[in-house]
Amino acid sequence: MERVTKIMTAAAPQTKDQRNRLLTAAARCFVKSGFRGARMAQIAAEAQMSTGHIYHYFDSKEQIIAEMVRGHIEEKESIFGRLERAGDQVVDLMVDNLEESVDSSANPFWSALTLEMTAEAMRNPKIADILRTADAEMKARLFTCLGEGSDQEELATRLEIFIALIQGIGIRNIINPKLDLPAVVSIVKEVVENLFRRSKP
Repeated sequence: MERVTKIMTAAAPQTKDQRNRLLTAAARCFVKSGFRGARMAQIAAEAQMSTGHIYHYFDSKEQIIAEMVRGHIEEKESIFGRLERAGDQVVDLMVDNLEESVDSSANPFWSALTLEMTAEAMRNPKIADILRTADAEMKARLFTCLGEGSDQEELATRLEIFIALIQGIGIRNIINPKLDLPAVVSIVKEVVENLFRRSKP
């Protein structure tokens, strides 16, 4: 039994590495060929694996998207944790983190991938459900951090504007690769102050 446990423990990092390799390969293929155009064989070739090997980890392209989205939420976990512990300093922390948020959102590759997944959500109810569930989860956590003493309906609208602004910067950076991101960050800080720095009723 001890030997089996050691083998399983040793295999776990390799399994995680292979899954990550497949996810990275799939992301490249989705950006290059679109969600519908990308085939499992193409993803396998990009990952330098056999097509059959993919199905050991993922049953479908929808499951690959779900895993990508889950990974994105996990990456944001430390930020959400800091926001939830910030108390009445939450807006200060949001402003302090804006440079990192804008840099991340402005990455052309990830912006293109997000656009591709969003377009597929218009055609594919499974993808739409994955994206909407993740979006609702992240907004709920932000809402909890910002919502005390606020008009709830108005705050929900302000959050939508904030998210649209951050995501939109990524799209603009694809169209205008000469976008002055430091200048953008400076202005976005003012917007965040106006959106969320208001006296409690």
